[in-house]
Amino acid sequence: MEPGITIILPVYNTGKYLSRCLDSVLGQTFKDFELLAIDDGSSDSSASILDEYASDEPRMRVIHLLENHGVPYARNLAMDEAKGQYIYFMDSDDWIDPDYLAEMMSHARRTGQNVVINGNWYLEYDDPTKRAHCGRFGFVKEEAGYYPPVLVQANFFPVVWARLYKLSYLRDKKIRSPLLKGGVEDNYFTALAEILQDRSYIFNGPFYHYYQREGSLVRQPDAAFHHMENFRIFLDALHERGIPPTSARRFYAMPSLVIDTKEKFEFLKAFFADVSSDVEAAPGLYNPFDAFLVKVFASCSDFAEYKSRYSALIHLNFVAALMRRKTSPTVHQILDGTWKIR
Repeated sequence: MEPGITIILPVYNTGKYLSRCLDSVLGQTFKDFELLAIDDGSSDSSASILDEYASDEPRMRVIHLLENHGVPYARNLAMDEAKGQYIYFMDSDDWIDPDYLAEMMSHARRTGQNVVINGNWYLEYDDPTKRAHCGRFGFVKEEAGYYPPVLVQANFFPVVWARLYKLSYLRDKKIRSPLLKGGVEDNYFTALAEILQDRSYIFNGPFYHYYQREGSLVRQPDAAFHHMENFRIFLDALHERGIPPTSARRFYAMPSLVIDTKEKFEFLKAFFADVSSDVEAAPGLYNPFDAFLVKVFASCSDFAEYKSRYSALIHLNFVAALMRRKTSPTVHQILDGTWKIR
């Protein structure tokens, strides 16, 4: 008999934190699950820890990969192997409250939704005084409710671990992780899964504990650029599926975007040329920094001109410009040139 949930857990050299993660999963009040752990070529104690736990836990399966292929590959492999009705993705250095899956499953079964979202999580640090609560987004009510998919895709953090997915939906819509580097593969996956449903559903339940670890992929210098690469693939998917500009946010900017090579500049110049008309058609989906980026790459003919006008960390220019003004620009002011960047 198929389990209610398949928990997919890619693991790569997180042995220091792995027991905390596994204990939180195996201690769930919801028991009808399989835990599918992918050891992605770990060189630390991760493999042996997984095998030790699996030897005493019939609900747990471990797949060992001889080489490191990255999180997207591991997730796709696990999705092909999954037997559950629903899929839950988790990171191996994080942990969840004991009733986390029970609440997720309760909302999924009651609503029949292909995707349900839990808006509560904590950012966790080694220093407990830094702990921060995330949730209560401006458009989300206190009680559980339904929202337009484009609103959720445009405003809610693109993290797979805040969502429970119906596996048949992912397979029917052919939604898989793009095989890119950088630890930002969630951008594509969450966005596409969100906008292909008729409505979105969010509740504020138990907590996911998102550990802020130094050296993680999302903290690397090129993470924001890989974030844009994911949105390039997302844009292609929207075109292929005939999704109109006002139905999805084509991209959003990350503050740490570093443009330090000609290749990055040319990639982003071509990308923003493709999305500029979409930004103009749906200004309500984009913030001033998004529009700032579109304007920058439209106004610079080549990388040499870009370097003469902007620093490699482009966000610094935008912040400096805002600090010189009492009011923030609108999207249209930036796009039509009436708000001057410099």
